Amino acid sequence: MTDKIDIVYLWVDSTDENWREQKDKWFEKINGKKPVYRGAAGDERFRDNGELLYSFRSVAECAPWVNHIYLITGFGHVPKWLNTKHPKITIVPHEQIMPKNALPTFNATAIEMCIPNIPGLAEHFILMNDDMFFNKKISPSFFYDAHGRAIFNYSKNAYDSTIPFEQWKSTLDGYTQTLALSAKYIDDMFGKQMYNMRPSHGIDPYIKSSWIACRNNSLIKKQIDTQIKNKFRTNDEVQRWTMNMYDYATGHAVFHHARAAKYGRHKISNAIYNFIHWFEIRKSNVVCTNADLAKSAIKHAPTFCINDGPENDKNILRKNREFLESRFPNKCEFEK
Repeated sequence: MTDKIDIVYLWVDSTDENWREQKDKWFEKINGKKPVYRGAAGDERFRDNGELLYSFRSVAECAPWVNHIYLITGFGHVPKWLNTKHPKITIVPHEQIMPKNALPTFNATAIEMCIPNIPGLAEHFILMNDDMFFNKKISPSFFYDAHGRAIFNYSKNAYDSTIPFEQWKSTLDGYTQTLALSAKYIDDMFGKQMYNMRPSHGIDPYIKSSWIACRNNSLIKKQIDTQIKNKFRTNDEVQRWTMNMYDYATGHAVFHHARAAKYGRHKISNAIYNFIHWFEIRKSNVVCTNADLAKSAIKHAPTFCINDGPENDKNILRKNREFLESRFPNKCEFEK
């Protein structure tokens, strides 16, 4: 087991007028020249509903063993409430880890590919979106086994092996196309077909040296060097999911099939399903857009994500904030 585990966040202040002007200008300039997929520049992709504050509180409450927290930001953005003088906190500007010709960027996938460039980043680190939260006291063994291998949760992906790859890929939504392309590179490298898997959208562990080895592999290096310069997400990109699969293929990770607890209108069938699959569910992340509807599932989850979506109106956003305030009401050491 490793002694040091860092956390890396990506964050942007979507209320900054200069940032919004730059985003709109570049989107208008680029849109139509690249296959920017639906939602790549939508407000919900960047919208700040105050989640980062509560995510930091969840770290302080549930994972005090974390060695250091790196917050990657651009445009000089720093959360007003964050104690940047705390010894565990480092602000990482885009300029510090990305090439000049890639800036400005509004593409989280491009930024993620440059994470290993963070000075001082530990060999073992976990990557969190600002809408992801610890929900229980969790030990490092939740993310890494006794041999230092990453423990990664995946879910099933619908894959049709009876048709050519490109034909199957063309039937998928934009995001899933990027997962398919990621899997294709792993297939090319190792002859290992992992098209029927996908990440479970949780707090994920990585190994820096393995990530670097993957991105520098001759079969994928050009792809990554090119997509780092994409201002917005496109269909023709690979995800950090590539690094998870690379770890699995090289023996640096173990994969666990995750089953999230079901919730919603069908309470009886959901209860039966949750009971049957309790062993898998108890270690699985819960993903929702409306915390009010998912309270019963979140209650027992080790981690959860309140993923913003275009369907989230002001009322849902308000209720999500109220839920987070009730779950993490106490000011933590990372705040001013």
